[in-house]
Amino acid sequence: MAQIFTESDATELPGLTGVTHRSLYCLHDVFVHLMETADVTPEALSEARNHPLYRQVNERLSAHTSPYLPTWRSPRDAIAGCFYRWDAATAPTPAPRAAG
Repeated sequence: MAQIFTESDATELPGLTGVTHRSLYCLHDVFVHLMETADVTPEALSEARNHPLYRQVNERLSAHTSPYLPTWRSPRDAIAGCFYRWDAATAPTPAPRAAG
């Protein structure tokens, strides 16, 4: 799967879909595909899904993966909601603790 994305990310496809970062994670038999994206209109994403490169990536990935839920019909169905985020760069500096 990493090779498929390596090849795909070397094309214009990330620009067409607004992808700015991609990470792949594996925990036992569960694979997580994390993508960070720029703002892209739904119309642009719809057009990208019909692009030959997009179709080729999906076809190649389908040999290795399947949707987590069989009811998923499009990538939009697999978008997770973030319920917690912490970034060291934006966190306030903690007050020193008193010795004791």
